[in-house]
Amino acid sequence: MSTLLRKYGLFYLAHSVTFFFLCAYSLVAEAPNFPFLPAVFLPIYLCASVALSERETGDPLLGVLPITPREIMTVKFHLAFALVAVCWINMTVFTLLQGLPESLASSVHKMNLLAAVWTLALAAGLQLGLHYFGWSDFRKVIVGLTVLTGLFSIAFFIGLAESGRDHVGGFPLMPALENTPAGVVGLVGIAGVVAYYVLLRKGPWRSRQPLAA
Repeated sequence: MSTLLRKYGLFYLAHSVTFFFLCAYSLVAEAPNFPFLPAVFLPIYLCASVALSERETGDPLLGVLPITPREIMTVKFHLAFALVAVCWINMTVFTLLQGLPESLASSVHKMNLLAAVWTLALAAGLQLGLHYFGWSDFRKVIVGLTVLTGLFSIAFFIGLAESGRDHVGGFPLMPALENTPAGVVGLVGIAGVVAYYVLLRKGPWRSRQPLAA
């Protein structure tokens, strides 16, 4: 397992660090819509982590070690979950530090949790795609998704500024978030984590036969 953690973990660690600086920027930026910036960009960091880590899938080391597909997927799922969890903690802390009004801070926290759940679903979906299509065929999907979501997010915030929505209340989904009970959002978060780990345990990578066998 330590070999797998060293192999894949560097990319997730690097993106956790850069995400921290994104959250810090959202704290010090004067633009009032920036409290939502980390939540919008979280899936991009996940996609980039997967794209970079999977680039080395052909490492011959995995073919000679007694490592099973289940063990490889366990490490990948745990690393993706750790990335999302660390990023969510960063978003929570920086939201608290922003000194937002209570009702507005509540909506931002809901947005952060929903973004984390969506990112977990994305992580699971990418791993399913890699399993069924392979890195050689599926890499364009991952890289393309990373680029497209990045460009969309940038254009989205530019659109907010150009449309004159100069306050956080003008952010899309705000009315729905304000009217959604925190308990419902919390249940969605729990259900997302449970589904994520059920897929890990019951997914198509259940084989316990070593790759080197």
